[in-house]
Amino acid sequence: MELDSRGGWPQLTLRHLVDEPSLQLTVVESGDLSRVVRSAHPVEVAEAAAQLRPGAVALTTGTPFAAAPEDPGPQERLVTDLVAAGAAALLFGTGVHFERVPDPLRAAARERSLPVLAVHAAETPFTAIADHITSGALSMETYLLKRTVWLQNDLLHALSASDPVSALVVRLGALCKGAAVLYEGEGRVVASTGHGPLRLVWEEISARPHGAQRFTVGQWTVATRPFLLRGTRFQLAVASRNGALLDDLSPDLLETAERVLAAANASRSLVISQERAEAARLVSALRTGVTASQVRQTWDRLRPFGFRVGDDLRVVVASALRGEPGVRDTAEVVLEQAELADLPLVLAAEREPDHESGELTAVLADGEAAGPWLDDLARTHLVGVSGPFSDLTVAARYVQEATTAWHLAGRRHGRGSGRTLVRLDEVDFATWLLTRRDDSQVADRFERHFGALTTSPELVETVVHYLACDQDVKRTAELLFIHPNTVRYRLRNVERLIGGRISSAQVVANLYLAFQDDVLACAETVERTPSGVRA
Repeated sequence: MELDSRGGWPQLTLRHLVDEPSLQLTVVESGDLSRVVRSAHPVEVAEAAAQLRPGAVALTTGTPFAAAPEDPGPQERLVTDLVAAGAAALLFGTGVHFERVPDPLRAAARERSLPVLAVHAAETPFTAIADHITSGALSMETYLLKRTVWLQNDLLHALSASDPVSALVVRLGALCKGAAVLYEGEGRVVASTGHGPLRLVWEEISARPHGAQRFTVGQWTVATRPFLLRGTRFQLAVASRNGALLDDLSPDLLETAERVLAAANASRSLVISQERAEAARLVSALRTGVTASQVRQTWDRLRPFGFRVGDDLRVVVASALRGEPGVRDTAEVVLEQAELADLPLVLAAEREPDHESGELTAVLADGEAAGPWLDDLARTHLVGVSGPFSDLTVAARYVQEATTAWHLAGRRHGRGSGRTLVRLDEVDFATWLLTRRDDSQVADRFERHFGALTTSPELVETVVHYLACDQDVKRTAELLFIHPNTVRYRLRNVERLIGGRISSAQVVANLYLAFQDDVLACAETVERTPSGVRA
């Protein structure tokens, strides 16, 4: 708006109407868009145009000449009357009698320099345009306030979209009649719309001091606003070939957009927080035990996480490997990986009080996506996995299975095994038996049977390698860098200490069970070392 000759009161011009995003006007014949607009009146009858006051915008859907659209006479007379009355412009509503402004009307207006604007009557009623023009008599502050509120309301609609960030950027591009883009960090495009020069815009942003900027790139005028969300830097930019429009709108537009993005982030964070809290409660319920009367309700609670009633489930218990980020840092990552893989999963990223388990406990659907997700998790974590089950009333037993598998993965990894993932349903019978032992009793029994042997690390190493090599003396010698006769000599000493022949199945079984973790870790080395090649 511009001040009139008396000062103080803003005047509304055709340019302001065209630039007002809520009206959605299109310039058909430009004429002089700096003309002051004082009122708006319909001219749906032929004689109405001559009665207009100067500065009026005439509103028509073409009713005066709809009956004879090919006859240019009525259209030319309308333009002549409007010019004689000092009308500011003709606003033509399409979609009622005409799908576009008739060519004879455009030609007559062009000849007499009468601006012609167009609007789809169904999208922007004439009453809305008349009300807006009437409000032009209000003070500049009131006008700007109303526009700001409208912009805020329009942008806030993006929060209800499934992808609020992209929806917001699309609305920004439409409002500035150009392009909009949201950059993250060092220039990664998060969302964009329009055909603006996004790469050149980012290069210009990078070359300038940090802060809000306004610059041109070719025919585009660009306005930017930097901001932080959850510690991450973003740059929001809008671009338009209409520099005046961008100058007028961009400060309010970018400030409002930043607030909406912050609200979207807070809303998303709240949803994520609620989802994670519910997931943790579900895991805790399954760990404690689900009664028969609670089964249906529990499946209903699992459904929003992608589970279907009757799915085979597995329980996962994990803890971060030494030197890797803690679970609190990686929980978001593994959840994102599950979401990308379309893997139904609920996760609790904290230990239960007084419960000896990993830092992370999850229940997942045992489908095709489960294997790759578990393999990814095992790159940074010790992972124990239960067997599959679908009966929720026995879930607590499978939580214990996963915990047992996690302990087993930790024991083996501690003995040098490179494998960090144990699926309890895939272990052999001997391993399964050992998982059920009472370690306090086993330690006492082990000392009684093998205490003398453990005083000689050299003999223990020989026994472990001998069993890992499937009792192949030559292969054991290769791995220990000794002569086969030395292996045999050591094995005789082992027999003397344990009181039985090592060729006996009973003795072999006892030794294997006693040193199983070491034997399995050693077996991995045997598998990787070709026969005849020293490790």
